[in-house]
Amino acid sequence: MGTMTESIFLITGATGYLGKRLVRSAATRGRVYAASRHPEVAPPAATPVRLDVADRDDVLRIVDKIRPTAILHAAAVNPGQGDDGAMWRTNAEGSAHVAEAARDGGSRLVAVSTDVVHDGRHGPYDDDAVANPINPYGRSKAAGELGVLLFAPAAAVVRTSLMYGFEEMDRGTAGFVERLGRGEPVMLFRDALRNPIRVDTLAEAIVELARVDYSGTLNIAGRQVVSREAFGRAMLRYWGVDTRDLIQAGRAADVSDSIPLDLRLVVERGERLLGVDLGGVPS
Repeated sequence: MGTMTESIFLITGATGYLGKRLVRSAATRGRVYAASRHPEVAPPAATPVRLDVADRDDVLRIVDKIRPTAILHAAAVNPGQGDDGAMWRTNAEGSAHVAEAARDGGSRLVAVSTDVVHDGRHGPYDDDAVANPINPYGRSKAAGELGVLLFAPAAAVVRTSLMYGFEEMDRGTAGFVERLGRGEPVMLFRDALRNPIRVDTLAEAIVELARVDYSGTLNIAGRQVVSREAFGRAMLRYWGVDTRDLIQAGRAADVSDSIPLDLRLVVERGERLLGVDLGGVPS
């Protein structure tokens, strides 16, 4: 009788908000290598690996050495974490490097993208909607999608929305708290619509997707559509933050034409495919 081959996961961006949950979920199903630019803070359930996805030679070398059965690509530079050039090098070029390595090594690839690849003018968007980004972050992520599917056509590309959790404050809420602590007003947009998803639910879905025969783009986000204002208030309320009457409701359309407004995602395909309830946001 033959023996089952152990699953080997390589997770990029493994020290990030989503990456840490991916490590925890994948560790229940196989051996995990946690790749990031800061491996010293990698989750304890994984073997840390120093990796900058913007370095093509490094990516090809690491994947060839580890020979993962699956690569979960969550490394990204988000708005506020780097300039346009840094976003392009990591989100666009880095994703292509990872896909090239996955193809050469025969690894299953699941790459994480975003709803911001859409323009926010034609929602709701189904899984196969063509990207039409209107800001530098969206353009870098849309280019990353193209690179992934060019080099690794069998890959799955997950388009998701705002992430939140109950163990660690999400990055957006943490930014609001910092500003409130300095006595600065915070404007929350009532005309920007999203499908927030609990980060643990997203991580479980991505790890499960690594085992499913699916290629192309797939929406994995919460079923509940909420405004950025409603989401922001819900998160601040959950974490017991004293807003000091500094929260203001406003319209993104009055602030910038590079903020996508209606980013509603159709998520039924992902729920059927993975057998999950993608849920919503606590009130």
